[in-house]
Amino acid sequence: MMSAGNHTPEIPLLLNPATFTASSRIILGSRSPRRRDLLSAAAGAERIVCLPPISSAEAGFLNLRHDADIQERLLQITHAKHQDVSAQISSQPSLNLHCPPVVVVADTTVVAGPQDGHREVLGQPDPTLQGADVRDWFLQLLSGKTHQVLTAVLVSRGNQLLSQIVTTEVEFLQLTERQVDWYLATGEPQGKAGGYAIQGLAAAFVKRVSGSLTCVIGLPLLETLGMIHDISRQQ
Repeated sequence: MMSAGNHTPEIPLLLNPATFTASSRIILGSRSPRRRDLLSAAAGAERIVCLPPISSAEAGFLNLRHDADIQERLLQITHAKHQDVSAQISSQPSLNLHCPPVVVVADTTVVAGPQDGHREVLGQPDPTLQGADVRDWFLQLLSGKTHQVLTAVLVSRGNQLLSQIVTTEVEFLQLTERQVDWYLATGEPQGKAGGYAIQGLAAAFVKRVSGSLTCVIGLPLLETLGMIHDISRQQ
């Protein structure tokens, strides 16, 4: 009997040689180490080329209070990232791509508040506020409540493009001010949508997750692999 050891098996859905050859590359248009780690674990780190968008400017969610408007803006942000990354690919022959690469971009945000009322979009915390915004989010919008995490994913290859939004519900336990202040002191909230990392210390606050856990981390893996498979078959 062969021992699996520490080997992570390849996922046939993604690495079917009929649709995704050994020379195929995936361009990940993100600077998120969490997205890179997820995709590398599934596809193999040797296939991944990280090429983050050059521009950090993107449309915001100010005054958007309804789910349809929030989702539309999330897709707009993802398309803008894709245009940025695609332009970089076209201008960098040094990438030595022997066939059209698969390009993956994503954007994640947290949406809180009643689904039949005005919603609150919780993006990445403002570093100049020193956690004051995150403290308010936790105590007023997240503690003891259910919120939604939305990740828009766009996958392209050549002239083909697929996109979708994946939604996961997360319910937090009832939190005390002391618990929230402890979490802020860890520094973990910075750079995280909604001000928390479910794969980190914030896991202690989670009562329930309904849907894709990797969506909350930043890249819904099953859906992304399915899109890569589908778009590779179209070539």
